[in-house]
Amino acid sequence: MNLARAAQITLIMLSPTLAMGAAIYASRLARALWQRARRPGDPLRARSAPIEQLATDLRRLLRQHDELRTRTEPGLRQVRLRALEAAITDLAVQAARALGVPATAPPAHAGLRPAELSRLLHDLTEAGLALPAVGLLADGGGT
Repeated sequence: MNLARAAQITLIMLSPTLAMGAAIYASRLARALWQRARRPGDPLRARSAPIEQLATDLRRLLRQHDELRTRTEPGLRQVRLRALEAAITDLAVQAARALGVPATAPPAHAGLRPAELSRLLHDLTEAGLALPAVGLLADGGGT
């Protein structure tokens, strides 16, 4: 028996398995392609939350930042402040894009410096976003 004959026998033995696999995965592939084709807009562009939700989250984080900034407890306070500032930066940049306010992109895995973040938050309030006058907005911010 030669190699070609062995390949034919193997193909005949595997054909039911290959046919069932193709039937199962072809329907999943067709469904995924259909859903992607029906989706409006650019599928690669990240969708932002509504501006109302961004504003609510931004207000909550600004209050948390102010509370943490005024605490006197020792510990990981500075680390938590930096993490909150990074989260505030992310929300502020998204809100700026939604409102058409120019904003610089923050460095990867970090937030803007407190002075830059305070300036961005002031620009957002001037654009009409209602934010509480605490912490980064009240005194120009620095931690």
